Amino acid sequence: MYEQALSEMRNSLKNTDLIIVIDTQGTVMYYNDFNDIYNEAGNQDNIGKSIFQLYPWLTKENSTIFKVIESGEPLVNQFQAIKTTDNKPVSAINSVFPLISGNKLLGAIEISSNIDGSKQPNKNKRNYAIFNAKYDFDNIITESTSMKELILRMKNMAKSNSSVLIYGETGTGKEIAAHAIHNASRRWDKPFVTQNCAAIPSTIIESILFGSVKGSFTGAEDKAGLFETANGGTIYLDEINSMPLEMQSKLLRTLEDRKIRRVGDNKDLDVDIRIIASTNEKPQDLLSQNKFRPDLFYRLSVVTVELPPLRERPEDIDPLCQYFIQYYNNLFHKQVQGITPELKSLLTRYQWPGNVRELKNCIESAYNFADQDWLDIPHMPPYILQALRDNGQTTLHDEKGLSHLLEEYEAALIGRALHANKYNIIKTAKELKLPRQTLYYKLKKYGLMKGEI
Repeated sequence: MYEQALSEMRNSLKNTDLIIVIDTQGTVMYYNDFNDIYNEAGNQDNIGKSIFQLYPWLTKENSTIFKVIESGEPLVNQFQAIKTTDNKPVSAINSVFPLISGNKLLGAIEISSNIDGSKQPNKNKRNYAIFNAKYDFDNIITESTSMKELILRMKNMAKSNSSVLIYGETGTGKEIAAHAIHNASRRWDKPFVTQNCAAIPSTIIESILFGSVKGSFTGAEDKAGLFETANGGTIYLDEINSMPLEMQSKLLRTLEDRKIRRVGDNKDLDVDIRIIASTNEKPQDLLSQNKFRPDLFYRLSVVTVELPPLRERPEDIDPLCQYFIQYYNNLFHKQVQGITPELKSLLTRYQWPGNVRELKNCIESAYNFADQDWLDIPHMPPYILQALRDNGQTTLHDEKGLSHLLEEYEAALIGRALHANKYNIIKTAKELKLPRQTLYYKLKKYGLMKGEI
């Protein structure tokens, strides 16, 4: 066993962020934080301190190094949720080995790799990413008073173990809210497991959620389900409205009894989990359409969170655009400064059926055409213009008026298509999905006939 442990120890050293040695009382004998991720003090300053002084959130129960101190046996590639020097939750893979002289246990050495910030992806990151909640409340970008009040409410209810039901249209940030609730809870250092219920075929959803025993069905193996995997932590069930009614009744039993049973097994397993569920349809509509069991709804909705759509918080469009611009500047290696006042005016009038996710995609689309310091109306996807026209939003709200802005936008789009098609009218009309006569009319209207450019 120890020969294998030595081999594993050598492998662990290849992607190491932290090495720490403690004695049996928890006193630090050696400390090396290679990237200053885990503790802001110098490496030498930490020697002689209690490990609990370095990490106030650590306990003997959740510490991998103390498990080895108590058992005297090595642990290899064990997941542990930790907090960084700026109190951000991250995930680590720890390998811990006992230090023995003769028959006496002297302490343990822990080799830790931060799987959220590793420079190179590795097999540990793939295996354990499911257990880590990536977002906290700081990741919610908002200037909206209603959203700030909602965040405060979510922070308060995160401290309990009550089930949570999140409702919001597609793209409003339901998953980010679920991550943040977990990371603000007392379960932050335990597993966070997510599953989109719409992504599981109805034939295998029970074994995915509750696990299976070998031989229970064709191809079945002894395998823990997601509830068992999340034991001690949180399970997030997205699009729970897609879960079959029969499975909803089994979920209800888990909520009531805190027990699960693997498919094909004859015994129950106790689980300690918090359930967060979400739906992109109004719960009352789901109840009236018999898509949601009323008893399950009342069990899940002990705490409810309704995320407002983006159209109800237009003050968030500008800060969200700035956030996405910073993100795509890094991705596209550009130096875009922001959005023009004209584009901001247009974006605040659009209804955003896809909400924040749609806005992010629009900014990404704009980066494919932007060749200047500011994103402008012509950089937006054409359907934005069409939607505004269809809604008849031509009321004057600023100096130019929306009608004039839309005409500028349309002219720029036609000009771009003309140039891309080398002024071939047939190809341009086909790309813009316009009859040729309509295109000729617009070319003349905007002064885009070849002799006029």
